[in-house]
Amino acid sequence: MDVINRQLANLFAEMEQRRDAEDRLTQYLAELENIVSARTAELKATNSRLSQSNQELDMARTHAIETAQARAAFLANMSHEIRTPLNGLLGMLALTLDSPLNAEQRQQLTIAHDSGNVLVELLNDILDLSKFEAGQLELEAIPFDLGVLVEDTASLLSQNAAPGVELSCLIDPRLPALVVGDPTRVRQIVSNLLSNALKFTRFGRVDLRVTPTAEGVLIGVRDTGIGISSDAMPKLFQPFAQAGAGITRQFGGTGLGLALTRRLCEAMDGTLQVRSEEGIGSLFSAELPLASHADATPAPALQGRVIALCAAGSGLAELLKTWLPAWGINYQRSDVDTSLAGQVFDQIITDSPEQLQRLRDESAAPILLITGYGNFLQAEQATPLAPLQQLARPLARSALYQALRRSLQQLPEEPAPSPTPKQRLARSARVLLVEDNAVNQLVAKGMLGKLGCEVLVAAHGGEALQMLAEHPVDLVLMDCNMPIMDGYEATRRIRQSGNWPGLPVVALTANALPDERERCRAAGMDDYLAKPFRREELVALLDNWLPTTQPAQ
Repeated sequence: MDVINRQLANLFAEMEQRRDAEDRLTQYLAELENIVSARTAELKATNSRLSQSNQELDMARTHAIETAQARAAFLANMSHEIRTPLNGLLGMLALTLDSPLNAEQRQQLTIAHDSGNVLVELLNDILDLSKFEAGQLELEAIPFDLGVLVEDTASLLSQNAAPGVELSCLIDPRLPALVVGDPTRVRQIVSNLLSNALKFTRFGRVDLRVTPTAEGVLIGVRDTGIGISSDAMPKLFQPFAQAGAGITRQFGGTGLGLALTRRLCEAMDGTLQVRSEEGIGSLFSAELPLASHADATPAPALQGRVIALCAAGSGLAELLKTWLPAWGINYQRSDVDTSLAGQVFDQIITDSPEQLQRLRDESAAPILLITGYGNFLQAEQATPLAPLQQLARPLARSALYQALRRSLQQLPEEPAPSPTPKQRLARSARVLLVEDNAVNQLVAKGMLGKLGCEVLVAAHGGEALQMLAEHPVDLVLMDCNMPIMDGYEATRRIRQSGNWPGLPVVALTANALPDERERCRAAGMDDYLAKPFRREELVALLDNWLPTTQPAQ
């Protein structure tokens, strides 16, 4: 009985333990269910928030697309509305500049024409920024001479240099003769950086330097201008932003140039860096991966002793020190006031016009004066100083080489081309101009007439179709946006009719956005001329599509 009672007690204890375990297990299961339920509720809430966020993102994306499309449409309309009067303005100025004018009138009209070109460049910058935002910017990859491109750009912008600024273009002799890239966009980069440096520099130097690197080329622009404060650096490359309101008031500008330049560098897989100290100056460095296409070839060697009278820290001294020994010339530099009495040299180079008479009294050697266009000596001043040559700053390598070659090899001076009236090309061609704007009709008709074309004018596409049915025509210049019937519809009808097979139809449009070319091509147009157009662009187009005969007598 005792044994049985002990076994029964043990069984009862085990049953109690199992009952406790089952109760705890039931409790754990209940807690687990609560946890799972809570997690499930959290997941449902998270999924709901995620779904809502996705909907908001879709709505934001749709809104962004609609905004981009609206902006593109607005820019296209604004481009058309601005370019149309600009075409009339620049065209009329160009026609007037071809007329007999006195010196003062020609200078005034040239300034007005150059100002109009600045407006066109500003409009192009704005359109380029819109292309970046729309992902429509396309880059070329063609061989071009970077050194010549940089020198030409510097020469064009040299008129913006203040009187107390020395502008120098310093090309490394190791730079390849040709590199592969987009010359138009590289020119934009150089032009924006150099224009920015010249704008903010009133005294000292502005150096445009190009050197080859392992990855491509490095384009650097260093100035001794006002510099940039550390506080202004973060917004330096933001569109329509400048270092401060005082900068805008004093120097002007839109703040587009540097923003566009950085984006162009990034589009080329390059970089744009800046180092600056307020009151000291700035250095902008654009490193671009432009592959070499042709190595630099040395110029034929020259022989002679050349002395340069210029400051040791000048850009001229650095340029001459780099290139003259490379051309085989025995070169030395001295200060501006150094006496040359008793010394024999084959060539004297100086950047100081006030020293010319003293130098001529001390030496009979040919003199090469390097100065700005505004400081060139008139003929009556230069004649007593002969032999004297004058070259404009910034000094281009080819111009310097040819001047030294003529002097050191004693070649005869090339006569300056005398101004002759532009020859009028006789073209046995009739052009139909389809244009609704009266001013642009006069501009295009005047240019075409001076190029020897007979011009018919239509105000819209319907009138153009009627004229084509009545008169034989060799070329159609078709404006795209016109009332009654636009240029696209008129061109489609010309192609569909089959009455004028092979007739060239050239789009004449103020819409400069990239999809405009595709739209014109889809309508059946053969070529494209964007407003405002220059006489040279019109001549190139006519040369491509119309035959020319001998110049008219």
